[in-house]
Amino acid sequence: MSYCKTSAIVEVSPQTIWDVCFADMRWELWDHNIRQLTNVSGPCEDGTTCIFEQNDGTNFFFILSNVEKYRSINFSGNKLGGTIKAEGKILITPVDNFSTRIEYSFELSGSIGFILAVFKKNEVVDGTEAGFANIVKLCEEAQRSQHVIMN
Repeated sequence: MSYCKTSAIVEVSPQTIWDVCFADMRWELWDHNIRQLTNVSGPCEDGTTCIFEQNDGTNFFFILSNVEKYRSINFSGNKLGGTIKAEGKILITPVDNFSTRIEYSFELSGSIGFILAVFKKNEVVDGTEAGFANIVKLCEEAQRSQHVIMN
Protein backbone atom coordinates (compact mmCIF):
# COMPACT_ATOMS: atom_id res chain seq x y z
CA MET A 1 0.00 0.00 0.00
CA SER A 2 1.19 3.51 -0.80
CA TYR A 3 -0.33 6.29 1.26
CA CYS A 4 0.12 10.04 1.07
CA LYS A 5 -1.61 12.73 3.11
CA THR A 6 -1.21 16.48 2.86
CA SER A 7 -3.03 19.48 4.28
CA ALA A 8 -3.02 23.25 4.42
CA ILE A 9 -4.92 26.10 5.98
CA VAL A 10 -6.06 28.54 3.31
CA GLU A 11 -7.92 31.85 3.35
CA VAL A 12 -10.74 30.41 1.28
CA SER A 13 -14.32 29.56 2.22
CA PRO A 14 -15.49 25.93 2.21
CA GLN A 15 -18.10 26.89 -0.40
CA THR A 16 -15.42 28.23 -2.76
CA ILE A 17 -13.35 25.05 -2.37
CA TRP A 18 -16.37 22.90 -3.12
CA ASP A 19 -17.66 24.97 -6.03
CA VAL A 20 -14.27 25.34 -7.72
CA CYS A 21 -12.93 21.80 -7.37
CA PHE A 22 -15.74 19.31 -6.85
CA ALA A 23 -19.29 20.48 -7.58
CA ASP A 24 -19.13 20.25 -11.37
CA MET A 25 -17.22 16.92 -11.44
CA ARG A 26 -14.37 18.37 -13.55
CA TRP A 27 -11.51 17.04 -11.48
CA GLU A 28 -9.14 17.20 -14.45
CA LEU A 29 -8.84 20.91 -13.62
CA TRP A 30 -6.79 20.07 -10.53
CA ASP A 31 -5.56 16.49 -11.01
CA HIS A 32 -2.89 16.49 -13.71
CA ASN A 33 -3.11 12.70 -14.10
CA ILE A 34 -6.73 12.85 -15.30
CA ARG A 35 -7.59 13.72 -18.90
CA GLN A 36 -11.34 13.77 -18.14
CA LEU A 37 -14.15 12.13 -16.20
CA THR A 38 -16.59 10.17 -18.33
CA ASN A 39 -19.79 8.23 -17.73
CA VAL A 40 -20.54 10.45 -14.74
CA SER A 41 -23.78 9.06 -13.33
CA GLY A 42 -24.90 12.19 -11.49
CA PRO A 43 -23.87 15.20 -9.41
CA CYS A 44 -21.21 15.15 -6.72
CA GLU A 45 -23.07 13.02 -4.16
CA ASP A 46 -22.95 9.61 -2.50
CA GLY A 47 -23.16 6.78 -4.99
CA THR A 48 -22.20 8.77 -8.08
CA THR A 49 -19.96 6.72 -10.34
CA CYS A 50 -17.58 7.76 -13.09
CA ILE A 51 -14.55 6.73 -15.05
CA PHE A 52 -11.30 8.62 -14.59
CA GLU A 53 -9.69 8.62 -18.02
CA GLN A 54 -6.02 9.00 -17.21
CA ASN A 55 -3.42 10.73 -19.34
CA ASP A 56 -1.54 7.45 -19.76
CA GLY A 57 -4.56 6.00 -21.61
CA THR A 58 -5.86 3.78 -18.81
CA ASN A 59 -9.28 4.06 -17.19
CA PHE A 60 -10.20 3.82 -13.53
CA PHE A 61 -13.80 3.20 -12.36
CA PHE A 62 -14.64 5.27 -9.24
CA ILE A 63 -17.57 5.69 -6.87
CA LEU A 64 -18.13 8.63 -4.51
CA SER A 65 -18.99 8.19 -0.84
CA ASN A 66 -19.06 10.20 2.38
CA VAL A 67 -20.06 13.23 0.32
CA GLU A 68 -21.09 16.16 2.48
CA LYS A 69 -21.40 19.41 0.55
CA TYR A 70 -18.68 21.87 1.62
CA ARG A 71 -17.21 19.27 4.03
CA SER A 72 -15.99 15.97 2.62
CA ILE A 73 -15.76 13.58 -0.29
CA ASN A 74 -14.26 10.13 -0.67
CA PHE A 75 -13.59 8.45 -3.99
CA SER A 76 -12.63 4.82 -4.34
CA GLY A 77 -12.08 2.74 -7.40
CA ASN A 78 -10.30 -0.05 -9.11
CA LYS A 79 -9.03 -1.34 -12.42
CA LEU A 80 -7.71 -4.60 -13.80
CA GLY A 81 -10.35 -6.62 -12.00
CA GLY A 82 -9.64 -4.99 -8.65
CA THR A 83 -5.94 -5.83 -8.65
CA ILE A 84 -5.25 -2.09 -8.53
CA LYS A 85 -7.34 -0.16 -6.01
CA ALA A 86 -7.25 3.52 -5.21
CA GLU A 87 -8.89 5.63 -2.54
CA GLY A 88 -8.83 9.36 -2.03
CA LYS A 89 -10.29 11.45 0.75
CA ILE A 90 -10.89 15.18 0.90
CA LEU A 91 -11.82 16.83 4.20
CA ILE A 92 -12.78 20.52 4.34
CA THR A 93 -12.94 22.04 7.82
CA PRO A 94 -13.63 25.70 8.67
CA VAL A 95 -11.00 27.06 11.05
CA ASP A 96 -12.50 30.50 11.63
CA ASN A 97 -14.44 33.12 9.66
CA PHE A 98 -11.55 33.61 7.25
CA SER A 99 -9.75 30.31 6.80
CA THR A 100 -10.34 26.64 6.08
CA ARG A 101 -8.25 23.50 6.51
CA ILE A 102 -8.13 21.23 3.47
CA GLU A 103 -6.85 17.69 3.91
CA TYR A 104 -6.21 15.33 1.00
CA SER A 105 -5.10 11.72 1.26
CA PHE A 106 -4.62 9.14 -1.46
CA GLU A 107 -3.56 5.51 -1.42
CA LEU A 108 -2.99 2.62 -3.81
CA SER A 109 -3.56 -0.99 -2.79
CA GLY A 110 -4.46 -4.38 -4.25
CA SER A 111 -2.16 -7.14 -5.44
CA ILE A 112 -0.78 -5.17 -8.40
CA GLY A 113 -1.50 -1.79 -6.80
CA PHE A 114 0.83 -2.75 -3.94
CA ILE A 115 3.64 -3.51 -6.38
CA LEU A 116 3.05 -0.25 -8.24
CA ALA A 117 3.01 1.61 -4.95
CA VAL A 118 6.40 0.19 -4.00
CA PHE A 119 8.08 0.92 -7.33
CA LYS A 120 6.30 4.21 -8.02
CA LYS A 121 6.02 5.59 -4.51
CA ASN A 122 7.58 8.93 -5.46
CA GLU A 123 5.16 9.31 -8.37
CA VAL A 124 2.16 8.62 -6.11
CA VAL A 125 3.38 11.11 -3.50
CA ASP A 126 4.35 13.72 -6.10
CA GLY A 127 1.01 13.29 -7.90
CA THR A 128 -0.98 13.66 -4.68
CA GLU A 129 0.97 16.73 -3.62
CA ALA A 130 0.71 18.31 -7.10
CA GLY A 131 -3.06 17.74 -7.19
CA PHE A 132 -3.38 19.26 -3.74
CA ALA A 133 -1.25 22.25 -4.72
CA ASN A 134 -3.57 22.77 -7.71
CA ILE A 135 -6.64 22.65 -5.44
CA VAL A 136 -5.12 25.33 -3.21
CA LYS A 137 -4.06 27.51 -6.15
CA LEU A 138 -7.42 27.31 -7.95
CA CYS A 139 -9.34 28.08 -4.77
CA GLU A 140 -7.14 31.00 -3.75
CA GLU A 141 -7.45 32.49 -7.24
CA ALA A 142 -11.24 32.09 -7.15
CA GLN A 143 -11.47 33.61 -3.66
CA ARG A 144 -9.38 36.63 -4.74
CA SER A 145 -11.63 37.20 -7.75
CA GLN A 146 -14.66 37.32 -5.42
CA HIS A 147 -13.26 40.21 -3.36
CA VAL A 148 -14.34 43.70 -4.30
CA ILE A 149 -11.91 46.46 -3.49
CA MET A 150 -13.50 49.82 -2.73
CA ASN A 151 -11.62 53.11 -2.43
